[in-house]
Amino acid sequence: MEIDQKTQLLLQISAAAAANALAALRSAATDAKALGVPNDVIRQTIQLGLEIQQQSLSHTQHLTNQLMREPAKKAKSNGAAHSHHGGGCGGGCGCGHHHQ
Repeated sequence: MEIDQKTQLLLQISAAAAANALAALRSAATDAKALGVPNDVIRQTIQLGLEIQQQSLSHTQHLTNQLMREPAKKAKSNGAAHSHHGGGCGGGCGCGHHHQ
């Protein structure tokens, strides 16, 4: 998959903002401006990165673990294809738990 240089820089800006990597953020934003990316687009991209930064790492780790584990085998008793994992994350992490 290939992406154009502007899109690549916007991804770098978002990732740098999310990781609080200021040198990388400065470099990517400077390069994006040089390519003609409007300031408002750069600001929106940074804002998205900052929103990602505010997410709990435990939610990310929980979802990553869920996505990387082996697919659940179908239960022999009723043919159910989904598994339930213990505990709850208590947030909107997309893990499939019903949160209040």
